[in-house]
Amino acid sequence: MIKPEEVKETIVPAGRSKAWNFHPKLPIEMSPVFDNPPKPKAALKWLLGAWFKISPPVNHMIFALIAITFLWPSQSEMQTLSLDWMLQIAAVLFGSIILLGTILHLYLYVFAGQKMRLKFDVRPMERSSRFTFGYQVWDNVFWALASGTVSLTLWTLLYFYLAANGWIPTLDSFSASPVWFILFFFVIRFWQSFHFYWIHRLIHMPWLFKKVHHLHHRNVNVGPWSGLAMHPVESFFYFSAILIHFVLPSHPLHVIFHMFSLSLGALISHAGFDKILVRNKETLNAGSFHHQLHHRYFECNYGSEEIPLDRWFGSFHDGTEEATLRIRARKKLIFAPK
Repeated sequence: MIKPEEVKETIVPAGRSKAWNFHPKLPIEMSPVFDNPPKPKAALKWLLGAWFKISPPVNHMIFALIAITFLWPSQSEMQTLSLDWMLQIAAVLFGSIILLGTILHLYLYVFAGQKMRLKFDVRPMERSSRFTFGYQVWDNVFWALASGTVSLTLWTLLYFYLAANGWIPTLDSFSASPVWFILFFFVIRFWQSFHFYWIHRLIHMPWLFKKVHHLHHRNVNVGPWSGLAMHPVESFFYFSAILIHFVLPSHPLHVIFHMFSLSLGALISHAGFDKILVRNKETLNAGSFHHQLHHRYFECNYGSEEIPLDRWFGSFHDGTEEATLRIRARKKLIFAPK
C-alpha cells in the first residue's frame, strides 16, 4: 500500500503545476479530428496513437473477442427469457469488472507497483464519513458493483434478448457488410464521446447533481473503482449509450466492445495514474488527466478528447492556471443565487 512517507518522494519538475504530483505536458489538447481547417495528418496520428497502440480500446477489443468466442451464450438460447443465459452474461460482465478493477487497485494502490510515479494526485484513498462504509475504496467497490455493473448488465441483457428475436436491426457477420463492420467501431467511439458529454451535462444540473451525481463526485482523488461508482440513475443514463445499437445494425462484437469500453474503460480512465509502469517501462496508457481535471474542478471537461465539445461550449480546462481561474469564475456564475 502507498505509505504517507512515500508522498514526500514526489518532486514537481520545473515548469509543472504544483497542484499535481504529475501531469502531462500542458496545455493538454483535444483530438485534432474535428479541427477547422482540417489537419488530416495530425488527425491520423492522434487516432493511431490513441486507439491502436497498447491502449484501452485495444484491451476492450481483446476482452470482447474472448467473451464472444468462449463465454457468450448462443443466439438461439437468448430468444427466450431464461436465467441460464442471463446469469451467464451477468457472470461475464461482473467477472470482467471484478478482475480488472482488482488487478488495477492491487497493483497501483495496495502493492504500490510504481509507487507515486505518474500518479496525478498526491493524496491517498480517503477514510471519511462521507463515504459509504467510511472508506473510499469500499464505497467505490460497492457502488461500482451494486449500481454501475447492474445497469451495465440490464442494458446488455435487454439488447441481446431483442436482437436474438429480430426485433432490432442486427449484422450477422463480417462478410454481410465488411466496410460497415469496420467503420462502426469508429462510430461507436465518437458516439460514446458525444453521448457522454450530453448525459454528463444533464446530471450536472444543480438539482440532479445534488440528488444523483454527487455520489460519483465524492471522489475528487480517484482510483480504478471510482469509475463505475455511480448512483443508479446516473449508471442507467450512462449505459444508455447502448441505444445506438437499437437503431443501427450491429454485430454482437460491436455491442460487447462498446459495453466493455464504457465499463472497463471507466476503470482504466479513473486509475489515477497516467500510465502503467512494469519494470519502470511504460506498458499501458491508463488514467485520463482530461477527466482528472473534471473531478477536481467539477464544471469543466464534461466529455472526452474524441470530440472537442468542451472546447466548443466553453467548458474545456487545459490544465493551466489560467484555465483554473476561468473555470472557477464559471462555477460561481452557475451556482450563483438566482
